[in-house]
Amino acid sequence: MSDFEREERAFRAALARAADGFEPRELAIPGDAEESGPAAVSVKSETETAEEKAPVRRRYTWILAAAAAVLAVVGLGGVIANLQPDGSSDESTAASDTVGEQDSAGDAPEPFAGKEAAPEGTYDEGGRTDLGAPAEGKRWAVRYDIAFQVPQEWADANAPALPECIVKPGDQWDTVPRTPYVANITNQPVPAIACNETNDRDFPAEFGKVPFALWQPYVLIQKPDKDETFETGSWEHEGWLLTRVRIDDAYASILTGPGDDDVNADIKASLKTTPEDPYGCDTASPLAAGDPVRPTTEPETSPLEGDAPESIAICEYEPSSASLTGSRQITGSDASGLVEAIRDAPARSGPNSPQNCAAGQPVTAYVILRIFRDGEPGDVYVNYENCEDHGFYDGLTVHELSAAACRPVFAKDPVTIYSAQGDVAKVCLS
Repeated sequence: MSDFEREERAFRAALARAADGFEPRELAIPGDAEESGPAAVSVKSETETAEEKAPVRRRYTWILAAAAAVLAVVGLGGVIANLQPDGSSDESTAASDTVGEQDSAGDAPEPFAGKEAAPEGTYDEGGRTDLGAPAEGKRWAVRYDIAFQVPQEWADANAPALPECIVKPGDQWDTVPRTPYVANITNQPVPAIACNETNDRDFPAEFGKVPFALWQPYVLIQKPDKDETFETGSWEHEGWLLTRVRIDDAYASILTGPGDDDVNADIKASLKTTPEDPYGCDTASPLAAGDPVRPTTEPETSPLEGDAPESIAICEYEPSSASLTGSRQITGSDASGLVEAIRDAPARSGPNSPQNCAAGQPVTAYVILRIFRDGEPGDVYVNYENCEDHGFYDGLTVHELSAAACRPVFAKDPVTIYSAQGDVAKVCLS
């Protein structure tokens, strides 16, 4: 990595912290920032190697002004904001001491063979999904094209970005969720800091780097980089069970607490690939890396026109892996209010700050709002990354990102903005 690239990444991380209002953190000399999931859940091993078909997770850097331009960019309102949701409860799940054992059985669940309509009147009305109704007390979660059932109370949350830096619960690096969770797929910048804390980590390496006192049950879906390898199997420690299996070109890691081996087994048994999530989002991205964020065909009428929608599926995508990374659904007054807010926004692109980015910089994430009424749904594309062409695109016109229209889109996990220009952050993040 060149000196310029190091300076650029350090510059980006510094702006992100400033925009967030986080406390300044003492950083080592930055290197290449990596995406991070829950605490080293991906264990490199020779047991199983990812196939060459696994997609490369591209990382695009924003080309901004170098070093001395920081003050100029801040003054122009082009601050990069970095949103990092934290845990929402003061409670943590602690465990006791035993020795873990490895199980080499890494059987992969079968892919979903074809489409099945959900039973009428169950999980999703109208039969728009190939996923049946979940078991009682469960909900479907989807990451990429992998669907699985978890207990209904499990949250969607970010895994800790730097678990190896946590010295004790509650310190500045402790962003571990305080409830069981399904890990979000994020593209948030992660500072390149060398940490190797060992306190409260006397357990098998397969369990990662989160201190034992902070462990929470979770499910993590990962797609490996081209040369990355994951080990499959089962491991135990103090009654906690970690299972990792391969499904298609992804890996599912499932951690459950003492007495919940049946929960672990149920989640594993429910894993399947699917072309559509429970809300009506396609799990394959219609756009590839570098494509403009807008519909590829022109509709006869705008999906923003017509009767109040039954529901809106909020679908977030990652072009580099051509996959759905998170989704949720709004209905009733929330859905009709969002449509009205978009229609009321000025018919132009914005807010934009093209001076802060190189022309043609590809986005790393975008959103499709799939609006359901009687008949076929209509799509509105939301472009909020980089520095220009921001807005809601319905295939006929574009509406500006206003606070009334943009904030409802990103109000809850797992659909979240992790990095944005300051003018976009002001209107889209509450």
